[in-house]
Amino acid sequence: MELEEFIWLLPYIFIFSTSLILGLLFFTVKSKNKRANIFLSLFLWSIAIQFLNDILNEMPFEEEFGFSFLIVEPFLFTPPLLFIYLLTTINREIKRWHYFLFIPGIFHNILIHFNESFIKESLLTTYELFIYFMEIILLIYAYRILREHNEGITHYYSELEYRTLKWLKSIFALNITIHFLSIATFLFDLSAFQIIEYSIDIFSLGLVIFMIFWIAHNGFSQPEIFKRHLFADIGGTIQNSDSEEIQNASKGDLKKFNKIKAQIQKRELFVNPKLNLRLLSEELELKEKELSRLINIHEKMNFYQFINEFRIEKFKKLIQSPDSQQYSIMGLANRAGFNSKSTFYTAFKSIEGTTPSQYHKELNKS
Repeated sequence: MELEEFIWLLPYIFIFSTSLILGLLFFTVKSKNKRANIFLSLFLWSIAIQFLNDILNEMPFEEEFGFSFLIVEPFLFTPPLLFIYLLTTINREIKRWHYFLFIPGIFHNILIHFNESFIKESLLTTYELFIYFMEIILLIYAYRILREHNEGITHYYSELEYRTLKWLKSIFALNITIHFLSIATFLFDLSAFQIIEYSIDIFSLGLVIFMIFWIAHNGFSQPEIFKRHLFADIGGTIQNSDSEEIQNASKGDLKKFNKIKAQIQKRELFVNPKLNLRLLSEELELKEKELSRLINIHEKMNFYQFINEFRIEKFKKLIQSPDSQQYSIMGLANRAGFNSKSTFYTAFKSIEGTTPSQYHKELNKS
């Protein structure tokens, strides 16, 4: 192998080894979220196998031994693995039909190993294009589920730092892009445009490297995502009251809700940073659906916004108290119930229209 070819293989070797080791770490980590981590490991290992195939294809097996060394073609397995990882992570039920998503990948591998015994090459290409488009649809569907999940958790949790799974949205977007690039190489003959072909290959490599890096970064910087169950079963909890229900809300409902708010304020239930709808409903001796309905009707906001308004008011009182000098801004925010700087700053700016630091400066001036 020439030096130029070896240099070209270096990123492939890097992706293969990194995916293999990272998948092993997720597979062996002690976790309450073990099942989801297994699917993430399989996803990473499928990437490792894909690039191992590319490395082996550059070796002279066919010239010296009369065969090409191909273990398995895992490209069509990666979207289903990522999809099932998402469902497991957000506590959705894995149904039997979900496992049928692996059938195209299995059939694809059979066709590859038997070459043209069952199907002509032109039909195989058409089949591959069809399956690639179906995989993109699956990824878009998964992206939509994730978006609905992110909207739903605002009605249940008072802190969203590790629950929105923004990193996973990026992974879906990267996979969709990589699939479109693969389709482009099928649809257009780029052999006469080597610069374009190399550019697509390099860009695809860059996307995969970034994807592996992004998973690793979140794995080490936010390990709680992978080590414990982050999401309760929130199905049926969310209440989206329509305008007619709001208009028909009784005065008794309003009186009941005002008592709830007074109790939350008096007992300072909001200072618990792990407070969620279930915990609050238990403290108030109410059903989750009823509490969610009352918040939605009378405050016209979700649970996340509702609780953080109490916390912001508490913070404003704390920062004006005589002993506020003993604490940093974030220290006061912690006492008010915030355990995330980004959540605190976002909530404060949304409610007050300014940052906590600017608010503090204005107080000092006055």
